[in-house]
Amino acid sequence: MTTVRILPELLSNQIAAGEVVERPSAVVKELVENSIDAGASAITIEIEKSGKSLIRVSDDGIGLSRDDALLSIERYATSKIFKTEDLFCISTMGFRGEALPSIASVSKFTLVTRPENKDTGTRIEILGGKVRNVSDAGAPVGTMVEVKDLFFNTPARKKFLKSDNTEISHISDAVAGMALGHPHIRFRLFSNKMLHKNFPASDTLFPRAVNVLGTEVSKKTAEIHYSGAGLTLTGYCVLPDLVRNTGSRIFLFVNRRLVHDRGLISAIFQGYRGRLMKGKYPMVVLFIEIPFDAVDVNVHPTKREVRFFNPQEVYEAVCRAVDHALSHTRKEVFQEREGQRPLLSREFYSEGSVPVREDDFPRVEQRAVAWGESLANKAAETEPAGDLPPSIPEPGLDPMFHPAPPRILGQVLGTYILAESGEGLLLIDQHAAHERVVYEALKKRVTASGMAGQTLLVPETLELSHKEADILLGLLPYLSSLGIEVEPFGGTTFIIKAVPSIISQKAMAPILTEIIETSLMDKMNFQRTGGWMNASSSWPATKPSGPI
Repeated sequence: MTTVRILPELLSNQIAAGEVVERPSAVVKELVENSIDAGASAITIEIEKSGKSLIRVSDDGIGLSRDDALLSIERYATSKIFKTEDLFCISTMGFRGEALPSIASVSKFTLVTRPENKDTGTRIEILGGKVRNVSDAGAPVGTMVEVKDLFFNTPARKKFLKSDNTEISHISDAVAGMALGHPHIRFRLFSNKMLHKNFPASDTLFPRAVNVLGTEVSKKTAEIHYSGAGLTLTGYCVLPDLVRNTGSRIFLFVNRRLVHDRGLISAIFQGYRGRLMKGKYPMVVLFIEIPFDAVDVNVHPTKREVRFFNPQEVYEAVCRAVDHALSHTRKEVFQEREGQRPLLSREFYSEGSVPVREDDFPRVEQRAVAWGESLANKAAETEPAGDLPPSIPEPGLDPMFHPAPPRILGQVLGTYILAESGEGLLLIDQHAAHERVVYEALKKRVTASGMAGQTLLVPETLELSHKEADILLGLLPYLSSLGIEVEPFGGTTFIIKAVPSIISQKAMAPILTEIIETSLMDKMNFQRTGGWMNASSSWPATKPSGPI
């Protein structure tokens, strides 16, 4: 008697589902990619209970005939490739022929589809991989796939799913990524019958990029354009004025396919070299158009990984394109300043530096004096050094931290203050210095008697993901004690109604975004290690509320 056996088709499909269908967002991704390949101009995604109860994807694509619909649910049945050579020249989103049968094997699956040349459509119902019913149905042109009770027959898999907010966040990110890659298609995402995301169709990439990255990037983007070495690069990179604490806003597309490639990310960082603070991530939307036979997308069942046949050429092109886009845009900003602002009589010129302007100098000088005074006050205090942020040495231990206010000489690259002190020349990161000044002022006020907020005439709007919104809800009591009044405004949108007077002239949304991302990173550390690490921030001092 042999010990080697051929697995039943149902069991093999469930094994395949373990590779393709990891969570509800993977189901959404596979179904939406099929809709894109079908030539849809509008795609609607509906989910209930974070996709665990229902996932429904509808499109107005070409649809399927009855015979094609029945074949589509068979394993390794596909219309994308036909011979071996096609596997190394893939131009479609899907090609493996595993998605639909894998999804159907772990759910209650319904497919309704109709091509334009037919008066009636086809309805196929599958329960746990077994076809239960095939019938004619009235339907519009296109395809609708309904997935109910995901993993109902594989409870061991179901228990590994995360909280509803986490799963919705993954779905939202997946839809946003695919919408970014195909701006000519309208995408709508409904969660529990409420519109969660809406991406109107656009003829150009820029409106879709602003929709995904946030309205604050609209005036701080550098356009990427490069052509050569058999490839074309297009997209946008956000100026280093706006950065994130994670790489969640780096979107990479290879022939319109959203991918994750460490080499490409490293090349982007090389392009930003010298422009980013340590631990910060840029926001980038990059499209790489390359001959289909010059890249292998058949690397992993999820199709998120690719392999270039000439990776070094691609990485070097990405690095040069990002660096050129940032340098060119920064040069235009400087030229605009030259034409609009008068020079100060106290000019300071040197190679690579920019003179301080008349309207800039009082602000810069005041900031530098406050910086010096705050350090002098701090040196006189007896607080232990552990209260200081990890990146700031204790005053008095480093000769750079001189208690006397430095004398301002000029401004370099619009970012650094060049000053003179008794110890020599100082190159001060004005952004970091301002953050420290604000930090010390906030700390003293909160310690003394709390802090009252200043009501904004025009409230700021903050758009977040489900995961970020969950973090912010847990932080609202802390923010209120600092004079920052934030209220929910429906879905994952919040409005900022009041801010501390000390930062009333500064946009609050980027500050809150950074606080949320830092707290999110701490929460992820807690989840990975099983203990509260609190390594990246000393605030809040306790574990944030909400599901992990």
